[in-house]
Amino acid sequence: MARQARACASRAQARGFTLLELLAVLVITALASTLVVLTLPDARRDLHDQADALASALLHARDEAILSLRMVEVTVDAGGYRFRRQAQQRWVPLDEKPFAAMRWPAGVQTQLPVGGTQLSVRFDPTGAATPQRIALGDGQQQLQVVVDAAGVVRVDAPLR
Repeated sequence: MARQARACASRAQARGFTLLELLAVLVITALASTLVVLTLPDARRDLHDQADALASALLHARDEAILSLRMVEVTVDAGGYRFRRQAQQRWVPLDEKPFAAMRWPAGVQTQLPVGGTQLSVRFDPTGAATPQRIALGDGQQQLQVVVDAAGVVRVDAPLR
């Protein structure tokens, strides 16, 4: 009888994991998976960030035109965008911050006019602008940065 009791006791100790231990492992695994998913980059966010950055740059260009009392132009092409200011009947590149030329990150494209290689927005010293719609896309979605004649800049999702 003593031998049988020892055999039952050793089998009871070697049964495996308890339910509490399994639940603890599942909770830890779920938390680790959540952290990994949250740190993955969101490609859709990239396009929104670029559209917001372009809109901000256009507003800086408008402010510069008003403050300097000179026309400022933002030129957008397939590679990115750059700034110029009119000075003594010619256009001079603006290179200082926040007007340094910007490149589009991989995957972001701009939709240019048919047959065109670039488009531009000019702000005059009153803040008025040449109206323009600048379409940015990443192959999955598209956003538009819209500049109206009054120089108001906004980011829109395209109409479907």
